[in-house]
This record gives sequence, C-alpha cells and structure tokens, in this order.
Amino acid sequence: MRQLNTADLRALRQQLDTMKRQVLDELRATAPSARAAWAEGVHEVKTHADEAEAERAADVYLAEIEVDRARLEEIERSIARLTSGRYGICEDCDREIPRARLLAQPTATRCTACQAAAEAHRQH
Repeated sequence: MRQLNTADLRALRQQLDTMKRQVLDELRATAPSARAAWAEGVHEVKTHADEAEAERAADVYLAEIEVDRARLEEIERSIARLTSGRYGICEDCDREIPRARLLAQPTATRCTACQAAAEAHRQH
C-alpha cells in the first residue's frame, strides 16, 4: 500500500462506509416491497397470467436482493482488507493495485491484469 497515503486510506474508508450504508438502505427498502407483494398475492384468486406476473415480480425482487447482498459482501471484504493491511494488494498476484484503480473502484481486489484474466476465464 505504498502508493496510498493516510488521507487516501481515510477517504477510501469513508467511501466504503458510504457504499455500505447505501446498500443497506436499498436492502431495507426492498424487503417491505417484497413482503407486501407476496402477502397481496396470497389472498387473491388469480388467473394463470396473474400468477405468472406475480412470480416474475418475485423473481425480480429476489434478484435485486441478491445483487445488493453480493455488493454488501464485497464492500465488507474490502473494509476487512483495509483493517488487516491487505487492502490495495492484488489477491491473485500479490502486487499493489494502482492507486487510481482503488480510488475509482474502492472494492477492487485485483489489479487490472488479473481482473481481466479472471473475467476472461469466467466467459469460457
């Protein structure tokens, strides 16, 4: 983490904390909507089209919740890495992640080259 100074680390921690609060707010906002949609659907007589639409809406809510949950986990891992002193070190090659990349993507755990390789591997 030689490329990150104390001010950078403080700013990154603040940014991660803000991101975490935003995701938690999104999860809190999504949960009542999902419960209300489910409860509404339980008490109504429906056609097959209504049931299909309700199922589609439930799938969308679940997908949104899963995306937010994954983002929260990523943010929490970054905060843990910051606390342990591993923040800014590529988890694949152990080289420093460039400062500009961390400032642009505070949850980055890989350098650009290793991230590109991981994404290429996932596509195959």
